[in-house]
Amino acid sequence: MVGDFFGLLKSHRIGLLFLLGLALLLGAGGGFLLGSEYFDETLTAHRKLLIEFEQQSEQIAEQERQQLALQLGADVDRQALEKLRRTVVALDRKLSTHQEELDLYRNLMKSDQLEKGLQISNFLIRSTEATGVYRYRFALRKTESLSKTTKVSFSVIWEGVAGGNAAQYSLAELDPDVESVPINIRFKYFQIIEGLIYLPEGFEPESIRATIWPSAKKAHSNELLLSWDLARGQTDTVEVSNAQG
Repeated sequence: MVGDFFGLLKSHRIGLLFLLGLALLLGAGGGFLLGSEYFDETLTAHRKLLIEFEQQSEQIAEQERQQLALQLGADVDRQALEKLRRTVVALDRKLSTHQEELDLYRNLMKSDQLEKGLQISNFLIRSTEATGVYRYRFALRKTESLSKTTKVSFSVIWEGVAGGNAAQYSLAELDPDVESVPINIRFKYFQIIEGLIYLPEGFEPESIRATIWPSAKKAHSNELLLSWDLARGQTDTVEVSNAQG
């Protein structure tokens, strides 16, 4: 009877161990299934985040490309606008120069308005982009002996103030391309004289005195005297005087 009891107890222990092992297997299997399901969910969420990240990255990159294109376009537009502005300014200067030349030649054709003999006329002074540097231009012409070439001499003097004192400079002192005065030249009808003058620092020009005469007879000179402001076109007052010598 005791043996039967121990046999039954032994059989029950085996059953319990089996049930316990089965429970452990089921628990492990359930945990594995739950873990696999959680891992799959995590992996799916990670993949979704990666996809969203790539999409956002592409959108940001596209926005950066568009912004860069807009910036480059704006830079190109600014450069084109600045180039156009410079072109307009240059064309305006050329137009002004051509208009002055046209007015000059029109005046040169009006010989009835000039006195007989040699003349200096149409004296113009124009600013340049450099400080103290000016462009000058004037015309030499004659109203007699048009059938032959005449040799003449001329000089130009700028009169003004420097350091509170009266000062004057010849064309040769202001224009580096002019070696000496008087200047000798030959022409038949008229001659245009032009160049650049460099005013000394502190010199304030007030008037311009230009004189022309036949190279062989200085006694027959003709002088043009006009103000600096008139030559620059900054006054409407007629301040031109001609004197026969």
